Amino acid sequence: MVKGLRLGSEALILEKAASLLYSSPLCDRCLGRFFARLGYGWDNRLRGASIKALLVMSLHARIREGDERAREVFLEIAGNIGAKASGLYRELTGGDLEAKPCILCGGNIEEFIENVARKAVRLLKSYDVSRFVVGVRLNKEIRELEERLKMEHGIEYGESIKAELRREIGKRIQKLASVEVDFSSPEATILVDYPSGEVDVKPSSLFVRGTYWKKGRMISQAYWPSPTGPRYYSVEQASWPLLRIARAERVVLHAMGREDVDARMLGTGRPVVVELKQPMKRRINLEEAEKVVNRESGSLVEFRFEGFTDRKTVILYKEDASSTKVYKALILLGEPISVEEVLKALESLRGAVINQWTPQRVLHRRANVLRRKRLHDIRCTGVMPGLIECLIKADAGLYIKELVSGDNGRTNPSIAGVLGTGAQCIELDVVGVEPAAAPSTVHPGELTGRPG
Repeated sequence: MVKGLRLGSEALILEKAASLLYSSPLCDRCLGRFFARLGYGWDNRLRGASIKALLVMSLHARIREGDERAREVFLEIAGNIGAKASGLYRELTGGDLEAKPCILCGGNIEEFIENVARKAVRLLKSYDVSRFVVGVRLNKEIRELEERLKMEHGIEYGESIKAELRREIGKRIQKLASVEVDFSSPEATILVDYPSGEVDVKPSSLFVRGTYWKKGRMISQAYWPSPTGPRYYSVEQASWPLLRIARAERVVLHAMGREDVDARMLGTGRPVVVELKQPMKRRINLEEAEKVVNRESGSLVEFRFEGFTDRKTVILYKEDASSTKVYKALILLGEPISVEEVLKALESLRGAVINQWTPQRVLHRRANVLRRKRLHDIRCTGVMPGLIECLIKADAGLYIKELVSGDNGRTNPSIAGVLGTGAQCIELDVVGVEPAAAPSTVHPGELTGRPG
């Protein structure tokens, strides 16, 4: 005996294995999976085969010592053990062992892994994919049976058949094709149904980060359907040529905020992520794509594609992560007021906190809440008596039309309020959007096209 070394846990492993095999026939891989977290560098097939071999040896030793109960147990479980027990069974009985099929996989798991891996590789050829992850949809009865066996036999070191299939199918696909498993940013998910063997490929969305300018009025940001067709031309429609270029199913815009349908987006443009769902082509040349999109929009909407990104930037933009925005507003006053009087009165708004209830015009779709936004700067010039043009820098989320009109007292203070006369924004342009945080950029080496 090795000095200072104490063993004993191996007996517990054999007892649990004997208990499992006494109740159910299990192939090498399915038995080994119940002990998957013991040992390193082995697959479950080797674990199961080793445990079976050691169990047969242990029972054989007891039988040689005259233990009649060990003989009875061996003969009862030999068919559940399978090939590893056939030699001793023949020695003891003179007959051939009839092995029973595995209760979990029917003895076909190795064939299943090979078949679905080859099927997945054939399907992947239709997609421009180099990184993937495997997902498994497991039959409910098999999942419940596996869990019941773990509970009944006190298994603490196992893994699920679902986890093993994901890993082993992924490893086999990597060997068969020039693709690699990537859990953090897969370009596709290979969905496998067990035990039917159905395989489907779901390509991940492709995210293109950029900026758009809306040069005309009465252009919506998102597609706006109606019974007779689109209500307005949209920024989203302008991006549709990307569907053809990437051979994608659908496009979704994720912009940093939005402007009214009658407002232009000029100046710095608005940051946007164009999400292309289920693209068959991922390595697209963004410079060429930009030219095609802008040409087909007829210059009503212009895009600049800056690089590829990921869903983190989408989350950032959905939170409207811009700190301030700059607007140009053409304002019609209720009476002619000199520019000097206007400038003097509006001085009080510079740096003011604006208390703004949800505007009446959007109450039908937004909750009635009080917003407090800061107006950082306002600079105005006269166009003609009763007509002024103002540059307004304010926190993102401030409704500018209501800042001008006061919205029947729902916005306070307001331009109409400090001037003491009616005021209406008759034209509005967004000319600056300042992000509060930098968007994510996919490493240029990961995809071709313009670097992010």
